[in-house]
Amino acid sequence: MSYREHDGTEFILNRRDMAWFWDQYVPDADARRNPYASPLRAASLAGLPPAWILTAEHDPLRDEGFEYTEKLSAAGVPVQHRHYGEQIHGFATLVNIVDDADRALADAGAAIRAAIADA
Repeated sequence: MSYREHDGTEFILNRRDMAWFWDQYVPDADARRNPYASPLRAASLAGLPPAWILTAEHDPLRDEGFEYTEKLSAAGVPVQHRHYGEQIHGFATLVNIVDDADRALADAGAAIRAAIADA
């Protein structure tokens, strides 16, 4: 699991950081089981709007992104997934610095334009 792979300090986000973020986001551990806090725990994702998901290889959230993509697809939700195999969490903020960031934002923009055109 990507959480275990990213337990050190070599990347921008690691397992300890994620535990801290969970404590801020949902301090009550029991509430973390609620699908509104953890969508992967939902009994069904059917009926959700189309989704565009971005994942980065060196990110503790990587595997959750892949799993969410699979679960949405299995529920019949249109989903597009873009994975950037050389990148870290947050790389998409490095526009005009990292080529993959430029590509990721261009892909996201294309997906938004397509969704608006289809609406």
